[in-house]
Amino acid sequence: MKRAIRILGLLLCAHALPLMAQAATIQVTTEGAVGQAGPAAYPSDARLSAVAVAAKVDPEAYILGAAWLQPALQRDQLRLRAGLDYELGAIRRQALGGGNMPLAETAAAFQAWISTRPITGRRTGAALDPARLEVTPAEDWPVHAGDTLFYPRRPVDIRVVGAVDKACRLAQVPWQDARRYLASCPVSAAADPDLIYVVQPDGAVFAQNIALWNRDLPRPLAPGAWIYVPFDRHAIAGAADETFNRDVADFISTQLLSDEGWR
Repeated sequence: MKRAIRILGLLLCAHALPLMAQAATIQVTTEGAVGQAGPAAYPSDARLSAVAVAAKVDPEAYILGAAWLQPALQRDQLRLRAGLDYELGAIRRQALGGGNMPLAETAAAFQAWISTRPITGRRTGAALDPARLEVTPAEDWPVHAGDTLFYPRRPVDIRVVGAVDKACRLAQVPWQDARRYLASCPVSAAADPDLIYVVQPDGAVFAQNIALWNRDLPRPLAPGAWIYVPFDRHAIAGAADETFNRDVADFISTQLLSDEGWR
């Protein structure tokens, strides 16, 4: 009996070894301007540098716009988008009730736009330059199963969205102040007259005051940046949270530079 139990134990251990080997690896994907695109297996304790180096990032890749996509972040981003969609609907209804047609129309158009934006799981604030990661342990964070590193090619434009007559793609002009792009992308009567939000391609978000009485120093935009023209905070009061405009900018920061056609 004891011998049978011992044999059974050995058999169970033999079957467990392949499972343990599988548990010791994770799958991470690389996409975009890389030499080794697609999923690959890495040790369970792998860090960003291991994936970035193995991907053989193209010298022409736009590192500033690289994105680390994590499935674990998608739920919160989906919730954020749903909340923004709801608030835009509330803004539209309140504007219609008050006879503010420019606000109602702009809110409806932006609601339609934001409701179709992809949920990427992008984690902003991560350095993804392979060379930098190898010499900066504090920035070389662990990766997790299902993660993706995406390296875009350098864009040549910036995008303007929000309380504008029509969303715009404009040629990026070196060292030009962000607010000057608005001359080529007229804002709506529903726009806040005092500030805009700048979303740089690495996901960093900045509020920039633009009125004569509060104007900030010029803020140049990197290729691939966004300008979000916020809704007039006084006009939307009661229909949306005080953080609505900042929440929109934060959601835009999760978008990829080349989200059209990616994958």
